Amino acid sequence: MKLLRLVVAGALVGTVSAGAVGGGFALALARREIPTLPDPSQLRTYVPALASEIRAGDGSLIARVADENRRFVPIASIPPMVVSAFLSAEDRNFRRHHGIDVSALLRAALVKLRGGGRQIGGSTITQQVVKNLLVGDERTLRRKIREAVVALRLESEVGKDRILEIYLNEVYLGSGAYGVAAAADAYFGKTLDRLDAGEAALLAGMPKAPTAADPRRHPERARERRDYVLRRMAEDGAIDAAAARAFASRPVAVVRRRPAAEPRYGWFAAATKRSLSERLGPSVVGRGGLQVRTTLDPFLQDRAEEVLRRNLVQIDRRSGWRGPEERLKPPFTAAAVPEEPAGADPWRSGVVLEAGRSARILLRDGRYVDVAPEGFAWTGRRTASGLLAPGDVVLVDPGPKPSLQQMPDVEGSMAVLDPRNGDVLAMVGGWSRARSEFDRASQARRQPGSSFKTFVYLAAVALGFDGSSPVLDVPIAIDQGPGRGWWRPSSESREGGMGLMPMRRALELSRNMASARLLNDVGMPTVESLLRRLGFDLPYPMPMSAALGTVETTPLSMAAGYAAIANGGVAVRPRFVAEVSRDSREIDPGGWSGTGERVVGEVDAAIVADELRGVVTRGTARGAFAGFPDPLGGKTGTTNDNKDAWFVGIAPNLVVATWIGRDDARPLPPGASGGHTAAPVAREFLDAIRPKLRPEPFPLPAGARVELVDPGTGDPSARGVEVVVRDASVPSDD
Repeated sequence: MKLLRLVVAGALVGTVSAGAVGGGFALALARREIPTLPDPSQLRTYVPALASEIRAGDGSLIARVADENRRFVPIASIPPMVVSAFLSAEDRNFRRHHGIDVSALLRAALVKLRGGGRQIGGSTITQQVVKNLLVGDERTLRRKIREAVVALRLESEVGKDRILEIYLNEVYLGSGAYGVAAAADAYFGKTLDRLDAGEAALLAGMPKAPTAADPRRHPERARERRDYVLRRMAEDGAIDAAAARAFASRPVAVVRRRPAAEPRYGWFAAATKRSLSERLGPSVVGRGGLQVRTTLDPFLQDRAEEVLRRNLVQIDRRSGWRGPEERLKPPFTAAAVPEEPAGADPWRSGVVLEAGRSARILLRDGRYVDVAPEGFAWTGRRTASGLLAPGDVVLVDPGPKPSLQQMPDVEGSMAVLDPRNGDVLAMVGGWSRARSEFDRASQARRQPGSSFKTFVYLAAVALGFDGSSPVLDVPIAIDQGPGRGWWRPSSESREGGMGLMPMRRALELSRNMASARLLNDVGMPTVESLLRRLGFDLPYPMPMSAALGTVETTPLSMAAGYAAIANGGVAVRPRFVAEVSRDSREIDPGGWSGTGERVVGEVDAAIVADELRGVVTRGTARGAFAGFPDPLGGKTGTTNDNKDAWFVGIAPNLVVATWIGRDDARPLPPGASGGHTAAPVAREFLDAIRPKLRPEPFPLPAGARVELVDPGTGDPSARGVEVVVRDASVPSDD
């Protein structure tokens, strides 16, 4: 009997909707469709598309990721005034009908048949929910019948409050806002409980035409719709007539459209979103309401951003002053000053009014500042008159001591990992994400130069070499195989080499020819196998020069590769995500692990870690790290023509990879190198976070220790310095 009522209802709706289509045909169509109808009971547990929240390791919010701007609000928390406004506007018989409003359908059909006047909608809120979520919006008689029958079943199986809750959280209300809560914030900057009747009516008037009734673009149309809803609310008893007239007398007032906020720690947030999307799928991330706890350490991230930006300014200044941004013609007014370039904040644009010993500058915000000679001393000029002229548009840091600035055209990046588990603790992708969203830490593939040599030495130690193993630093030619020619690496000094030296010293001084001979002894297949197990994406076949840094890789990959040396020989893959949950239930537990296979033994890793300490204390990075306490190791890298400068540093609980270069691969300013350019940046960062560095030594097997043996020269940089691993349970001969 119940099924028959549904069929008859569907036939009735189909007949009314189709006009000339006979009731018999509609009845037959409804009977045929019933077995194929979607199950409306699924909406009992339906969850609308919700933003996922990405949080730092300390729980602070980094970003919200959403395909649709929506904030779900339970029906019990939606104010009655808001509910009444939408019922009056969209479905005033909602509490009385059973899913379809036959009288409304008949009125709509009569208006349509007469061919005049305003078109009247006949669909109930229940039908709108069914159309949007269950049967689609195809404009056919078949769809209308399916919609009507499912609407009747939905009301009986789910209930009106749940239907209303779904509708008020799903409905699109323009300006990218889905649901009443997001719309209240988008248009009024308010939560739902602070809306007045006029504001609720304005929102309720928008579903039929959210673009045409947009109060920012079409305020008059929006006001017409608002006033219509207010009259309906008065007729329905939701407000009295006097209140309706009072609210209708007010102008439409909405807040200014707010630009989308850049996520806090944007590069890290973007990398986290990519990681989530690769594993769970983009739709789950953008619509799933996930709670994501990341590996980010905000303290380390803040220090990394501050240090990198400050150093990029200083490195860029080595190329000198490039001149004003542009020139203005008089009269010079604040309104004529152009906006600051993207990423310039907190600097401000200004126009030079006077240039003598100092410069008088009018900023775009109307302030006047005086830049004294110390504010432009970095340009090499002693007076402003020799540098600037009235009408020049320049960037100024308007702090307590105003200074002349210029946007750096040098870029850089930094990746900071916990070597024990692969956690990415901090990551900076460049000068400013406002200027460029390209992430130079995880996406820019550049040649790492000599910082890549470390893996040749790691492969050698794994085969039985140690720090005292002799290597010959003299010219060498290596046959690379059929059709691939001979490889003849040279030293930077272009001299004949330094002769026989301990392997450790060759790494400390980054000797090209000694490293090439070591590679030849170890064999390219052995080195290549190690690199791939460490996670590097390499070309095939690999040229011999690749082991000295001519392949391209990212700072994040370099940090991960060095992590295996710092942690005792276990490969890691960088991970941004520590845990993902939804509704307090963890998703894919264990799937976010960053630890991998053991690639070398603990003793082998400890030997190379100690050799890297020698790079910092006696080698190419000694100038940057003078006075820095143990334990710290690292390796510098510089590519041909000084296009890239690298430093990768390791401590027992931290790896930091720093790259400095230009996006277009032009050479860096004169004198740039890994030791003089990238290493000082890493040193400044490590100084800033020193309390976070663990003082313990690098990991070793139980009972083993690493000690330096100096063969009586008294010179800590002597060629005879070697590393020996001993069993601590056996007394030494010393």
